[in-house]
Amino acid sequence: MAVPNPEKELERLQKRLAEGLPRFVLLTGPAGFFRGEAFELLLAAVPKDVDLRRIDGQEESDGRELQDLRGATLFGAGTAVAVRRGDAWLSRRGAELVEVLPKIKAGCALLVEATKLDGRTKLAKTLGAAGEHFEFRELYAEPFDRSRSPLDAELVQWVVARGRKLGARLSPDAAFLVVSSVGKEPAELVAELKRLAAELPAGKTAGPDALRGKLTVSFESTPFEFADAMLAGDRRRAMRSLEAMFERGVKGRDGAAVDAGGVFPFTASWLWTAMSNAHAGRALLESGVRLDEIPGRVGVRTFVDRYRAQVEKNDEAQLRHALLCLLDAQRELRTSGEEPQAILERFVARCFARRAQGAGP
Repeated sequence: MAVPNPEKELERLQKRLAEGLPRFVLLTGPAGFFRGEAFELLLAAVPKDVDLRRIDGQEESDGRELQDLRGATLFGAGTAVAVRRGDAWLSRRGAELVEVLPKIKAGCALLVEATKLDGRTKLAKTLGAAGEHFEFRELYAEPFDRSRSPLDAELVQWVVARGRKLGARLSPDAAFLVVSSVGKEPAELVAELKRLAAELPAGKTAGPDALRGKLTVSFESTPFEFADAMLAGDRRRAMRSLEAMFERGVKGRDGAAVDAGGVFPFTASWLWTAMSNAHAGRALLESGVRLDEIPGRVGVRTFVDRYRAQVEKNDEAQLRHALLCLLDAQRELRTSGEEPQAILERFVARCFARRAQGAGP
């Protein structure tokens, strides 16, 4: 059975805790952020008259924690043992745990968080039958149906919903820009949303323009990466690269920093070269030239495999459209007085709008 959206799994956990704290709860899955949120929910659900013992599973314990689950302590109604980062702990205590699980007394609870558990082992089967198991996967950064808009991705929709809860109301386009700029790590996204909540007008939904100059970009990029993302059909990576270049600057071929006014021409120049080469190669391919002969015909001597992939992925009409869009962007820079970053963002949108219609960039 498919693992549900991690927010749905958190909701299921909250409903179960509303009925009372189970005697045994296991949290697993690759999404550490959501496992952490679930673990905090478990700790908050421990009754105040129950003694809570916290254990870091990566460190050695005194080994008495499982025996504490057999009954009430001297001053408490019971004991709750909460094991964080419990992969190694489960390996060390697995055999004893199998014996103790059926003997956990009423009022006691064992709460374990771990990255994964091999479902084929006796321990996993015993744990699965003994209590509640909640599994947290990562949010999908792309729509399951790749023909749909990237704004429909789980991660983008989650940023919209979580932003609303935190006081940063964002449109789907703005949420996509946040993901493209900040990354896919939920913890980093939440930190950014909290920061934005203090800067954005309260009660108003912010679009991409409202975020300009406000986003934290934690990585660097180059025109080469931007061109590669465009020719790979990766809109998210292209937007992330674009935001990084204008936020943190660009270094030239000699390693020296390019001044802010040079980012657009440097990016446009390299993009034109890369797309022109791909266009020339595609024209040769469609005329019947073998793919392995094309790099030599065009004069491409480096990253040959990547170049062949670009030629295969983008047909001649797609590349011609992208080159015309780039010419329009350069014309806008000279005549409109608009911000260079906004012009290139619009260029990306025009290219990928055509791709969404089945015609590529």
